[in-house]
Amino acid sequence: MTHFTRILLSVLSLIAALAAQASGTGIFRTAIVLKNGTMEIFPDTLVNKFQYTQSLVQGKVTYSLDVIQDGKVAMSIPIDNIAEINYREMTPYEHFAGDWYFVASPNGEPQPGSSIMVSTVMSTPYHAVLAAPGTPGYGREIYCHIDSMPHRKGLKCDADFKLLYNYDESTGKGSISMVLDDQHPVSATQYTGDASTYAYWDATSTWYFGVSAQHEGGDTGGRHMYFVTHNIDTWELEGHELPCQWTLADLQDYDHEFSFPSIYEICWVVGLDIPFVYAEHDLIGYIDIFASTRLMRHPWTKPLTE
Repeated sequence: MTHFTRILLSVLSLIAALAAQASGTGIFRTAIVLKNGTMEIFPDTLVNKFQYTQSLVQGKVTYSLDVIQDGKVAMSIPIDNIAEINYREMTPYEHFAGDWYFVASPNGEPQPGSSIMVSTVMSTPYHAVLAAPGTPGYGREIYCHIDSMPHRKGLKCDADFKLLYNYDESTGKGSISMVLDDQHPVSATQYTGDASTYAYWDATSTWYFGVSAQHEGGDTGGRHMYFVTHNIDTWELEGHELPCQWTLADLQDYDHEFSFPSIYEICWVVGLDIPFVYAEHDLIGYIDIFASTRLMRHPWTKPLTE
């Protein structure tokens, strides 16, 4: 047994011992701090156990820490990626880590045989990690990743967005703000859909505009995707921070909807340049437009009474 293995097993034994002592003291969690500057949070209420495994990959022995949830491996983290493991009572900041849903109503499509637009509520899973202790974003930023954004033509597009976190211990109230970033695309992958894959406009067209003749330099070849919104005074597309207020009671409510201001829609757009500047005629078109955006712990379901 290697020296590192002995240390790791000792840490895992300590976690198990602390878990036994923590009964009745609230929600406790295991934090796995990664060398990339982020931190995964695993509440005792969700995770059954952790197990240390080794495997042989192309003739090389590798080691990992498996997170067991509902009897299955929910996540496997290579040991070489781990900087620290610690265990304590969960903070309000840490409640926003883990698996969540981005819930919103997309642009919609016409009802067959009519001109009535129909839009259903979508619930898109995303995974959130925190800034690691000692980094500038610790206690302030939450990093969210969507594997596949819902798309009217079935295209697969990933997306990353950031939440800004704030909490006032004296009042027990806090806020999260979704950052709509016109400085950085939501994905390193560029959009590959044709004109028919943009948001529905009418019976003959979509929200695809093409390259503007007024764009300096013409078609740069860029097809960068952004989450932005309309400036309610100028109606130009730009970055913004959508705030949501919450309380400690909200964090304990599994069904709570962390809702952003309904006056703002999130516009998923394609631009020619980085950063995106609407006034410079960067806009290619709208992939989709999301209304009534909120974050939830589970998929949204229609209430029995409204």
